[in-house]
Order: sequence, then structure tokens, then C-alpha cells
Amino acid sequence: MRWGILGPGRISRSFLTGLAASATERAVAIGSRDLERARKVADEFGIPHAYGSYEELLADAEVDAVYIGLPNALHEPWSEASAIAGKHVLCEKPLGRTAAEVEEMTVVARRAGVRLMEAFMYRFHPRTVGLAELVAAGDLGEVRLVRGSFGFTVTDATNVRLSAELAGGALMDVGCYPVNAARMLAGPLSSAAAVARWAGTGVDETLGGILDHTGGAVSLVSCSLASGRHNEVQVVGTEGVVDVPEAFTPPRDRPSRLRVSRGARGDRVEELTFEPVDQYTLEAEGFARLVEAGDESLPQMPLAESLDNAATIDALLRSAREGGPARV
Repeated sequence: MRWGILGPGRISRSFLTGLAASATERAVAIGSRDLERARKVADEFGIPHAYGSYEELLADAEVDAVYIGLPNALHEPWSEASAIAGKHVLCEKPLGRTAAEVEEMTVVARRAGVRLMEAFMYRFHPRTVGLAELVAAGDLGEVRLVRGSFGFTVTDATNVRLSAELAGGALMDVGCYPVNAARMLAGPLSSAAAVARWAGTGVDETLGGILDHTGGAVSLVSCSLASGRHNEVQVVGTEGVVDVPEAFTPPRDRPSRLRVSRGARGDRVEELTFEPVDQYTLEAEGFARLVEAGDESLPQMPLAESLDNAATIDALLRSAREGGPARV
């Protein structure tokens, strides 16, 4: 497909790097509220058209699909504007600020006859696909625990991640990844509980949560914008344990691994290796297949999970503010 990029920030540049590696997908336009920023990124990536507004990009008839790499508070309005303009929408996570926003976004996309997907790029990596298949096949027995954590330090007080107005916070920015992984690996939820430490701007700076899955598993999810850099997932079953280092940002330049431990003492260890890929390339090509097939969602990133993810984030933040568990 021919892609238009809304926003010239760091995550958009990662997506553009993935597009550049694709044999089928290409960027034809980039839009920013700052025309010079748009031109700079356009020159760097060989993009034909640079626009000084998002509206101009959406009016470009050459654009088939839009990638939205804007701050969280802008996901819903510009996803809906893109859909109404007849563009398919791949929107960065979290898809919306609330479950109600995500519901409305899906309604608008359906009415417009376009496809909408949340951009959890890690879901398209062969290692993530392999992990999900391993768990679904019962290779670890019954899932009892999922542990996931993602964090790093934000030192700039003006960073959008710390902005309440732009729907920042650790859970929205990085915590949504372990929440998404828990839903993928342990299924639907009934309730959630959380404790948070709050930044001076009013957003959660560090958050730890417990998810109660209807199938009997428990997930422990955590995130921080004031920690050492880390991102990992562990799945604990009745018959084995799998550890996933660099779970959400596997390396592009070297193989990635899963470590599976079995036996009463966990002393039977197997390491599964996956060749390096660019997960943004696979995400873009996967979304293009979705559009071509005319289906509502892909198995790698079902739209139903985006709705559940948003409801879970709502519940975790509600619990952190009010205390006690919250229904999902």
C-alpha cells in the first residue's frame, strides 16, 4: 500500500525504517504541524510529499493507509478523521485513551468501510507468534502466572509521556505492552487491581498491577518511566516456564531467543532461536494483507483484544486512583 505518516516523531521513524525494508509497502507522504520537520524526515526517507498539516495529508488521493504516530490524546480524533477521509488506519498504541474511545473508533471505521488496527508491532515478530503457539498448544501445561514489565527513565519534564493533557503516563506508554501480552497468553479478564506512584504532572510514573483472568491464571504487570531500562515477559505453567528477554523490542541485528525450562527443578532447559527481522516491516505488511483480504482483524492483533486492552487500562487506572479491585 501507499502510506501516509501522521507525525514525524521517533516512533514514526521506526515505522518508516520498517517500510523502507519492505518489498511491497512504501511511504508517499508525511504530515506534521511543522512543515520543516516534515520536510526533514521526508528527505531522510525519500518520501515524495511533505505537508505542514494533517488535513493536507488526508486530502492526498495517493495515500491508501495512514500510520498515526501522534501523542496518545490525538489517536482518536485523527484515526476517525483518517477513516472518514477513506484511509485505512494503523494507529499506535494505546489505540484510545479509554475503552469508550476505542469503541467509537471501531464504529467510525466500520461505517467508513476502512480497516483499523492497533500498532503493537511485537505481535508480528516470529518469536511472539512462536510464544503464543507454544502456550496455546499446552507445552507449558496450564498457565498459572504471566509476569510482564517494561520501563525506562524519562528525565525531560516536558516529555509528552509525562503530560496529563496528552494522556501520558507509564501505563499508557509502556505498561500497555505487558497488559497486551497477558491478554494474549492468559485470555480474558474479570478484574484488575493496581498501585501507582504519581509524577508531579499527575500521570502515573510507576505502576504495578494484578490481573485476574477468567480462565484461572493471574498476571503481574508493571511499568515505569523512572526505572532502569527493561522489558521482559515470563509465562509460568504447571509443566514449564518460558522466559522472554527484550520481549517487546527484540533486536533487529541479531537472533532473539525464548528460554524454556521444564522438569520438577526446572533443570531441563531448551533455548529456541529466531532469526532477526524488523517487526515494523512485518506489521506494515500484515496490515496490508488485512486490507487486501477485507477482514476486520488479523489473528496477530485482533481488534477484540484492543477493546479488551483499553478496558483493562481503564480498570487499572481506576484501581490505582480509588483503591481496591476494579471490574474489567
